[in-house]
Amino acid sequence: MNRKGFTLVEVLIVVIIIGILAAIGIPQFAASIEKAKGGEARAGLGHLQTGEKVYYAESEYYTTNTADLDITLTQKYWAFTIATPTSTTYTATATRSGGSYSGQTLTMDQAGTVSGNWTYK
Repeated sequence: MNRKGFTLVEVLIVVIIIGILAAIGIPQFAASIEKAKGGEARAGLGHLQTGEKVYYAESEYYTTNTADLDITLTQKYWAFTIATPTSTTYTATATRSGGSYSGQTLTMDQAGTVSGNWTYK
């Protein structure tokens, strides 16, 4: 008798292998997405840094008002603020809004140094 097809054992082995690969791949994919969201924050902070440098060149001091920089940052996962402790320094902060990493931050100062508690620096 000539039978064609797969046995139950063969199908179960394939299902188990696919399950193992998915268990490894899905967390890696989620981490890659979060790293990309960190790139979004860095890009926004870079825009703020450029705006602050232009504003400083015109006014000889930094500003805390993003409206003064003529920049509109409408990013989905981050909220941006600027703090100016002195007229020659500033710190721009991106705060994660939403998701399991909500409240984590990335900061950039006038020298371009990035710090903060963002998991995926």
